[in-house]
Amino acid sequence: MTTHRHKPVMVVTGASSGIGKATAQALANEDAQVVLVCRSAQKGKQALEDIQKNAPQADLKLHLADLSSMQEVKRLAEELKTKYPVIDVLINNAGLIPGALQTTPDGWEVAWATNHLAPFLLTNLLMDPLLAAEQGRVVNVTSEAHRLGQIDFAHAGTPQKYSAITAYADSKLANILFTYELARRTEFTNVTVNCLHPGVVATNFGNNSNFFIKSAMQLGRIFLKSPAKGAQTSVFLATSPYLKKTSGKYYKNKMPTTSSADSMNAHVARRLWDLSAEQTGF
Repeated sequence: MTTHRHKPVMVVTGASSGIGKATAQALANEDAQVVLVCRSAQKGKQALEDIQKNAPQADLKLHLADLSSMQEVKRLAEELKTKYPVIDVLINNAGLIPGALQTTPDGWEVAWATNHLAPFLLTNLLMDPLLAAEQGRVVNVTSEAHRLGQIDFAHAGTPQKYSAITAYADSKLANILFTYELARRTEFTNVTVNCLHPGVVATNFGNNSNFFIKSAMQLGRIFLKSPAKGAQTSVFLATSPYLKKTSGKYYKNKMPTTSSADSMNAHVARRLWDLSAEQTGF
């Protein structure tokens, strides 16, 4: 009698373009059921078709959500939990570099909401299916920009002096603090949590940002990695059999590396967790 082998379920947020799409493409070749979470139905369907073309045998699913809205994150989590009682990998890849100050319907600055609050909430709401996996993995895409960030507890998500670069850097520092705190909280479970810097990648990233950031990204394109190269560390963290016991680490180029001193502060990480739970109504 043959038992039906569980095909790993891997969820990738922000999968319609850039690193997210390249990550989904690479996982589609891994004999996994790949769940693409996209904001735009049109771009999501296009990504699905493109990936399927390159991997005809791929098992792909598409779910739509605007992750800047906590209501949408909650709806998405319910949808995913119902459809996939076991989730083997969650890659929190969706993110943006903001332009002018933009506030979400919940009242948060858009980078704080999309880059930090959304993965915090989504991961926590999907903890049951992740714990149900033989070895659940959470992979958070952050950035070396975290070294410029700081957490201002009085104004997190509601900046008084706004700068796009600062807002981005702060949200990326929050990603790492969240990774380390979640790793502490899941220490005695079968779930691991790691984060990574994908490298500076030639994508549409920063396109809706201000002229200065856009120009810098355009000028730098010749030195940038392709999205496929940028996806390599995410795919490595999602699939490597050698990382079953590795948790609470920051990776660059598939190697563990040291994140900023600020990101190592366990007291700040705990405070940020409590604040994030409050801000998301978790």
